[in-house]
Amino acid sequence: QAEAVKAPAQVIQAAVESAQSVDAGLDLDERATRQLIDGQLREAGWEVDSAALRYGNGTRPQKGKNLAIAEWPTADGRADYVLFSGLQVLAVVEAKRQRKDVYGAIDQAKRYSRGYQIKGDETLPGGPWGAYRVPFVFATNGRAFLRQLETKSGIWFCDVRRPENIRRSLSSWYSPAG
Repeated sequence: QAEAVKAPAQVIQAAVESAQSVDAGLDLDERATRQLIDGQLREAGWEVDSAALRYGNGTRPQKGKNLAIAEWPTADGRADYVLFSGLQVLAVVEAKRQRKDVYGAIDQAKRYSRGYQIKGDETLPGGPWGAYRVPFVFATNGRAFLRQLETKSGIWFCDVRRPENIRRSLSSWYSPAG
């Protein structure tokens, strides 16, 4: 009888080890992860190409365009993306490689919101809200949200305009109108 109990445990252990080895092979770096995020943002209505639409390449917000501009400088580092509706800055996005914690990356996005500086013709939508200059912050690693990997998956969001707002996961990106 001890052998009968042991066999299922060994089967389960083998399945766990197999799943972990497959998962290790799927660890995309941040660049590859950004390609996934680009596709998700594009699907939500943003004009995005993190390789071409970059601050360092001269990309700036434009009237009538909903742009996700990559590598936007702030006083506290470069935001992976800043989302603009026309000239209005709406959000900062922190992108992490797929195995990284997304929930905790909201804190980095908040830092970029606090350190946002006007660089040209863009405008802030009101505020500031306490220390925050950009009202919405996101963090993602391109993975679909899975309850089993809650802090390491999905799109995490926080509306920083009110201190009592908490971070939460989203099933998809907000559209520019949303």
